[in-house]
Amino acid sequence: MNNAEYIADTDHCWWDHTRARWVPAERPVVDVRDMVVVHTALLREFRLAPAAVGRVPAGARRAAVRVDRHLGLLCDLLHHHHAGEDELLWPPLRAQAPARSGVLLAEAEAQHEGLDAALGSVADARRAWVERAELDARDALVEALRELHRLLAEHLDTEERTLLPLAAAHLTEAQWRAVGEAGAAAVPASAMLLVFGMFAYEGDPEVLAGMLADAPAPVRALVPRLAPRVYARRAARVHGTARP
Repeated sequence: MNNAEYIADTDHCWWDHTRARWVPAERPVVDVRDMVVVHTALLREFRLAPAAVGRVPAGARRAAVRVDRHLGLLCDLLHHHHAGEDELLWPPLRAQAPARSGVLLAEAEAQHEGLDAALGSVADARRAWVERAELDARDALVEALRELHRLLAEHLDTEERTLLPLAAAHLTEAQWRAVGEAGAAAVPASAMLLVFGMFAYEGDPEVLAGMLADAPAPVRALVPRLAPRVYARRAARVHGTARP
């Protein structure tokens, strides 16, 4: 999937998936690429997560706790990301997008419910693994994470192909900004550099700069330099390499 397929080269068109072509927009298209940056990071980390767990030997509780700490951050990020969409994205999109979009929103909401259930299964498996750090608990967590990644990949593909184009064409800048601000507010201050480093690993530099546009000048200068280093250290400890 091309993560940029939904955004036009002009501010006056949007991608209508129902007709598979660009159509004129009534107003400038909202730049929704920041959500693709978030999606890319989440999908990568959940894709890598089963292998990170599988590398931990039986009985290595300290290593299990280290990896579980990363899993906890990922699961919290995904939960808050979807809670923000449920509260701040779907309602205005349902009100402002064409009526035929309702079936797409219903599909996305059903996928969120499935992902919530998968997150619950992962949480249960994480607890069992950290408590015992035995092979059966480890393998159960690996399977739960694989299922979560499968569902997440399916959902994000649907969202980027069908719903982000609608958001770009029909929401206001203020409505879109509220979604991003809610997501940022849910990240603990102690994890900000790590999370931004996760985003920066594969994120578009132009979009990343836009995500920091309202921050004070020192933050705009320092975060792009420090965050990748923080993520590299975490990746080395969890994935066995600074460049997973």
